[in-house]
Amino acid sequence: MTIEIDTSRALRTQDQLETLIRAVERAAPEDENRALEWKSGYPDLTTAHASFAIARAILGLANRPVDVAGATFEGVGYVLVGVEPGRLREQLVPDSAELLNALRRFTGHGFPLWDARSVAVEDSNILVITVEPPRPGDRIALLHRSYQSPRGQQTDEGTVFVRQPGATERASRADLDMLQDRLLSGTEADAQAAREAERYQEIRTLIADLVHSANQWASLMQIMVIMSAGEGWSRDSLAEWANSDSGRETGVHAQLISQNARKVRLLTSDEQLVSPVRIAAEKLANGAGAFRGIHGPGPSRDEQRKTAYAHINGVVRAFALVEEIAVDRLSQSLSERVGRTQSAAQRR
Repeated sequence: MTIEIDTSRALRTQDQLETLIRAVERAAPEDENRALEWKSGYPDLTTAHASFAIARAILGLANRPVDVAGATFEGVGYVLVGVEPGRLREQLVPDSAELLNALRRFTGHGFPLWDARSVAVEDSNILVITVEPPRPGDRIALLHRSYQSPRGQQTDEGTVFVRQPGATERASRADLDMLQDRLLSGTEADAQAAREAERYQEIRTLIADLVHSANQWASLMQIMVIMSAGEGWSRDSLAEWANSDSGRETGVHAQLISQNARKVRLLTSDEQLVSPVRIAAEKLANGAGAFRGIHGPGPSRDEQRKTAYAHINGVVRAFALVEEIAVDRLSQSLSERVGRTQSAAQRR
């Protein structure tokens, strides 16, 4: 049998990934294919044993033939950790930075492109890693660090893995020929330029969305602070507001900001851009103390509202700075990229 899910499009949203997890839970053990690998789970994802196993799967998915990959999920590959046929297992997922560092020991930086997120299903957290589609001109994805298994088996740095039906295996001679053909089917400069352009566009979109969400969050929180001055305001009022459309919307905006900030960190190592994004996101996430006075049994006082307004305005300023820096840094990167592409064209 085959896994019961629509494979005609890539699965990106939380709901779509939850559907994928459910499909794996209903699948048979032999349903693993060249786009999908699942693992029952690990006590600690940051150990060499766990991170090597997951990185191996990522590298194997990145090294698929372009046409084979494109036939399923628009070329996207998936690694699911914490689910297997017939069973959901709780997978403890560490901080995104810890997980990123653990896996990049073996996958390297920049290529292949992948994203990891935790998806809650019932009472279980499942780690889902999305591996971007292979393309003509892509480099061969290599193991970036040697690994020795607990039984003493050595896997050397530079090893090439390829995802086969139901298994990730060391590349055969035929696989290496295929990967060389893939590399030569598009000039590396052109492929890199196209990938860079797509990456910078994704960063722009992520930052535009998180700045917009920060402004929307600020507007909704200001309204809540104003409401807290009313004579009828109480802890029950706060609970009612939190469960209202406005209250839920603030939570959605805060979650989007956190997710987009994490994705920006995955897409670029430019600390001049990453740092202000991280600072702004943390400022919003760690500001609960500024609203302590709003949580009281009765109407808020002037000084309590001033504290809340000061925090809200600080968040708005932090994200305005993010937008300003992003415009500057990304325009510089675009100019450099155009220059490199023109130089490569002249050499050809």
